[in-house]
Amino acid sequence: MNDFWTQAFRQLKADRFRTLLSLLGVAIGIFSIVAALTLVDSVQTSVREGFSAFGSDLLFIDREPLEPDLNEDGVFRWWEYATRPSVTWREYQYLKERGDGTAFDQIAFAAYGPETVGVDGNWSLLVPQSLAQGRFFTQRELEEGLPVVIVGSAVEATGGRTITCGDPLWLEGKRYEVIGVFAKAGLTTVSPVDVDQVRLVSYKSQRQAPIRSSIVASGANPERIRTIIREYRRLSPGQEDNFALNRLSFLLDEMNEIFALLTKLGWIIGIFSLLVGGFGIANMLYVSVEERKPQIGICRALGAKRRRIEREFLGEATILSLLGGSAGITLVEILMLTYRLSGKMSLPLSLSPRAIITGLIVAIIIGLTFGVAPARHAAKLHPVEAITNGR
Repeated sequence: MNDFWTQAFRQLKADRFRTLLSLLGVAIGIFSIVAALTLVDSVQTSVREGFSAFGSDLLFIDREPLEPDLNEDGVFRWWEYATRPSVTWREYQYLKERGDGTAFDQIAFAAYGPETVGVDGNWSLLVPQSLAQGRFFTQRELEEGLPVVIVGSAVEATGGRTITCGDPLWLEGKRYEVIGVFAKAGLTTVSPVDVDQVRLVSYKSQRQAPIRSSIVASGANPERIRTIIREYRRLSPGQEDNFALNRLSFLLDEMNEIFALLTKLGWIIGIFSLLVGGFGIANMLYVSVEERKPQIGICRALGAKRRRIEREFLGEATILSLLGGSAGITLVEILMLTYRLSGKMSLPLSLSPRAIITGLIVAIIIGLTFGVAPARHAAKLHPVEAITNGR
């Protein structure tokens, strides 16, 4: 039986084209599955890290809800949101005065302008990112609207050079002094701003009208906040809210649906490719059985049981499938390495143990599934007929 495996590998070498096609089908299938799982695992890790940085209890007060509000006909009521009043700084001040200690633990205001994000209060609720250099705002700088700015790591100084603390930066026709530079954040799937490109200033220093604005609170009591805002806007008991209270948990639910869709897509593409590779493996083994009938007949004549012949061919199919699976996993790692070396890595991608183990298990299952029929065919050969017909 030692010569059996030698003959098997010789057969694979002899028909390299057929072997390559079988390996290619399995490799593409495993590549699709492992790539999808890797992407999903990496994004999920990024989301979890983002939520852990922001906290799970953040409440955003905005003009529009994050979750689409559909009417009875399933139509998004965009026209109603377009006429709603924007959240204002005065409203934020009123909420601070009326709700401190009863409606929230911390609160901040953000005005998103064309060039800057104006903030007030506990602004780190919006950008919980550490600094690579410099310092944060002082209370005086926020209250008096002094012309200082904290920028993201990708913001460039005049002339395209890397920006540093102390550099001047012209925003909205006004000169600001850079007092801090955020550490590189990369892709943050939870943050309401692009941390690497942000220009954070005091709200009172902004010159241009914001495109939109919002209030964010941690440790919030939604019902208490709703009551205070309705009071400020003088809404009668019968009137609907003309504002939205949004929680980040909705984004996590939406992300989970996207993750599930990506995983399903990867499995669908992978299964079709694996079927092609599996049929290639089965076809190769049938041909191998026909060409190796004399060896099979001799083994059976020397007392080899059918189960042992089956195991030999199943092992051959499994090894062939594992080679294809390993090639697919290796290709995923090569692509990720290329992505990392490109220097444009906004999302940290890495092969998770779950993706590798799943890929290898699927490869084994494919090898065993498509190797059963030819293995049984080989085991059922009569020794005399196999030796005679094989000559």
